Amino acid sequence: MKKISIALFVGLFAFVAANAQMKEGKIVYERKINMWKMITDPEMRTRIPEFRTSQLELLYNEQSSLFRSVPDDEAPDPFANSGGGERGGQRFMFRMPETTTFTDISGQMQYESRPMFEKTFLVVDSLKPLKWKISEETKTIAKHVCKKATTMITAQNVRIGGGGGPRGMGRNNGDSTNRPTAAITPKETEVTVWYTEDIIASVGPDNYSGLPGAILEVDVDNGSNVTTATEVTSKYPKKELTKPTKGDVMNRAQFQDAMKKLMEDMQRGGGMGGMRTRFTNN
Repeated sequence: MKKISIALFVGLFAFVAANAQMKEGKIVYERKINMWKMITDPEMRTRIPEFRTSQLELLYNEQSSLFRSVPDDEAPDPFANSGGGERGGQRFMFRMPETTTFTDISGQMQYESRPMFEKTFLVVDSLKPLKWKISEETKTIAKHVCKKATTMITAQNVRIGGGGGPRGMGRNNGDSTNRPTAAITPKETEVTVWYTEDIIASVGPDNYSGLPGAILEVDVDNGSNVTTATEVTSKYPKKELTKPTKGDVMNRAQFQDAMKKLMEDMQRGGGMGGMRTRFTNN
């Protein structure tokens, strides 16, 4: 009888531990951006990988969260297994800005560190609530059962085109007038997320939160930008869960105005905005 009681206790303890809600930890994500959805020039598409993949992580507890990029200096050549870049010649590799987002959940404030060119902007503003439509549809992500939710946002739609040379690419020995240009316009966009109630903290990638649990996947614009959790752990560097403090302080509206000016300057030959571009030749 004693052996049966011990076995029942051990079994009950294991069940409770397996189903306990996590209150703090780290979530590792993989982000996959469809670059071809942003590229308008057919010639340019042949020299750019279709997808840009990066790794990010979210440190969190019940009071705050920190979402940041994982350094990818040792990342493999994105052309190795992609449909782009097969024609040889000049190739373009884009690195998106490494934004760090700190969210004060209790104070409903957000602090975003955004490096652009040689400057760093510190965007400080209140959390913008999203109107979520929750579904009973479920799927498993990183060993956690998730529920589906959707919302609509006004996203900044980026379109990248060729320069002023023939067929948009310009093959004239690195002439800066033939380098890529970009335009940003607002667009009503659907966002689909999958969140788990196994993690009690209302957190998620970028600016997405406000659900009864942690968001483990975000799909923006039907596959244009998909961020999916690959690992969930209760261990995390607690001392690193702090808000950024460096940079020119402004709110979101001021930052958007600054980005508009940067894009206008870029159209006059100022470069590729916050994206780092590497040109290689085969």
